[in-house]
Amino acid sequence: MNNNENISKEYLRLIEIMRILRSPEGCSWDRKQSIETMPKHISGEAAEVVEALKAGDMLHIKEELGDLLMTIVMTAQIADEKGTFDMADVAHDICEKLILRHPHVFGEGKNTITPDQVMDLWGKIKTKEKAEKGRLTYKMHDAEGFKSAISAIVKIQSIASEVGFDWPDAVSALPKVPEEVKEIEEALKSNNKERIEEEIGDLLFASLNVARLAGVDAEKCLRAAGNKFITRFDTVEKMAEADGGFEGKSLEQLDVYWNKAKKAEK
Repeated sequence: MNNNENISKEYLRLIEIMRILRSPEGCSWDRKQSIETMPKHISGEAAEVVEALKAGDMLHIKEELGDLLMTIVMTAQIADEKGTFDMADVAHDICEKLILRHPHVFGEGKNTITPDQVMDLWGKIKTKEKAEKGRLTYKMHDAEGFKSAISAIVKIQSIASEVGFDWPDAVSALPKVPEEVKEIEEALKSNNKERIEEEIGDLLFASLNVARLAGVDAEKCLRAAGNKFITRFDTVEKMAEADGGFEGKSLEQLDVYWNKAKKAEK
């Protein structure tokens, strides 16, 4: 096995170990960590790396770099669970940044500039990057890359809110939901799939706006709704099985089971 293969193997092994530790079958301490708790862990491990570097002990440096890498992988795993980004996204972005900031190496020009000229070049590139990244739409496009569409939309809405482009509260945003429902009704009548998709997207966007302004986690709400449906459907299924199964049952009959399931919950 060559060195690159070994690096890939051990790196992926670390990521898989972290997934296991964060899983329901994993470690309670690791599962308890969140974006809010990670700063102290990262700063602590970074400080220990610095101390090891100052001491010049290579074995100690290796150990402390591992501890720091673990906190980075854990943070990325937490983000992945939230549907925002993972370690592949982290690595991709830093690769792109390194290539962009080293045109004298990866570009067409010859690599002949001095370290001082490199620093001057970086200054110019960073100034250009800062201007571009300062635009709200740049941040919104960046958020579009989140793995979870829910997380992406909530982030986009939050960015717009930074400059006051937002409803004052959830109650004010709520009327937009039935308004979008009416537009879906019209789209369904047209039987135009593209228009239906667009209007359903608008309804989801409006609903997420209400959730965000109400201060609730839309992902959590949706998962809870799914769990509630499964619980009720379990009762429906049991009732149907006791009555000969689903075959031949009309929607009206199944609705009777469903309503009984709802009453049973209460």
